[in-house]
Amino acid sequence: MPRTEPLPEKEIQNITNALKAEIARVGLNISETAKLLRDKYESSDTAESLARQIRQGTIPYWKIIRIADVLGYEIVWRKKD
Repeated sequence: MPRTEPLPEKEIQNITNALKAEIARVGLNISETAKLLRDKYESSDTAESLARQIRQGTIPYWKIIRIADVLGYEIVWRKKD
């Protein structure tokens, strides 16, 4: 797998804060989110692995889409004005 450049710390923090806020907004925590991912997608995610990926900025986009799905969201790309 090709390596990518690491994200700047500020970007990682913004992504981490956004994901944590959305999880909390629907009344869940990381453990409950990981369980929903395991139940719906038969993933092997644990609360610890999910939290680590979010915190380190290494969470893949496909997993963010799945998290959005189990939280009741969809990600929509919209052209900026």
